[in-house]
Amino acid sequence: MVWRAAHTSVLPAVFRPRSTGSLLLSGSLAEMRAWGLADGRPAWHYTADVQLGTPWVTEQQTFMGDGHHLLAIDNASGKVAWRFAGTPDTLTSYAPTVSGGTVLFGPGNGRLYALSAETGGLLWTLDRSHEWQYLRQLHISGDILVAGSYKELLYGISISTGAVLWTFNAGNFINSHHVAGDTAYLWSPTGWVFAIDVATGKVRWRHQTNNYRQSSANWGPLMAELTSHDDYLYALDMRHVLHVLGKQSGQELIQIPFGYPVRPSVVPLPSDHALVATDRGEIQHVQW
Repeated sequence: MVWRAAHTSVLPAVFRPRSTGSLLLSGSLAEMRAWGLADGRPAWHYTADVQLGTPWVTEQQTFMGDGHHLLAIDNASGKVAWRFAGTPDTLTSYAPTVSGGTVLFGPGNGRLYALSAETGGLLWTLDRSHEWQYLRQLHISGDILVAGSYKELLYGISISTGAVLWTFNAGNFINSHHVAGDTAYLWSPTGWVFAIDVATGKVRWRHQTNNYRQSSANWGPLMAELTSHDDYLYALDMRHVLHVLGKQSGQELIQIPFGYPVRPSVVPLPSDHALVATDRGEIQHVQW
C-alpha cells in the first residue's frame, strides 16, 4: 500500500479515479476531489452547485458538467477557469472529450457542442435531435470524432467543422465502443463485434458473438467497454469470460473464463497480461 485516503463525500464515489499525471481525481455527484498522485496529499475539491457529470481530465484541466453548465477547472489551483451555460433545458451529465484546443460534448438535448478549451467560447453546434437524444463514448481519431448514439448509429464527425462525414448502422444501440488508431470497434446486441475504418465508416471485419440458433457457444452481453493493447482487442462479457481477439483480423485467439463474478472493466498490460477486478474486492492479474 503506497497510500489511501477517504473520499469524504456525502454521496458514494461514482467516478472512477483519473490521473492528470501529478494528481488523482475521483468523486461523487456532489463533489470532485484531487489528491497528489505520489503521496495522497489533498490538493483541492469542488462542490457541486447542482449535480456533477462524468469528468474528462487532461494534464492542465478537468472538464465536467455541473447542472446545466459545462465547466473547466484548472488542475493546479482547483479554481473554475470558465463555465459554458448553453444547455438550460438539459443537465450536463455525459462526459465531454478534448481534441487539441477543442472540447466536445453532447449533454442530452440532441445537440453536439464544440467549445474552445482555453476560453469556453462556442465554436460550433450540430443539431441532430431528430436522430439522437445524446451521444455516448466520444472518441478522437485525428480530426474525426467517433461517437455512438443511444440508438443504432455510429457517427464520424469533423472536429473542425461539425460536418457529419459518415454513419454506420449497427442494427441496435451502440455499446462497448472503442477507438484505437484509425479503427473504431463496437459490439452490437445483434451479435457482432465490428471493426470500422474511421476515415470512411466502412467495415474492416466483423466477428460473430451470438448465433441465436445455437446458444451454447454464445458470448454473454458486453457491459465492459472494449479495450485494446498492442495487437489485441479485449471483450469482457457478463458471463465473466474474457475474449481476446486479434485487432487486425477479428479472429478470437483465446477465451479466459473466470468462474466467479468480475467487475465490468479490463486493464490490458503488455505481453499477454491483463488486470480485472472481482466482486470480492480483489485485483487479479491474468496471463496466457
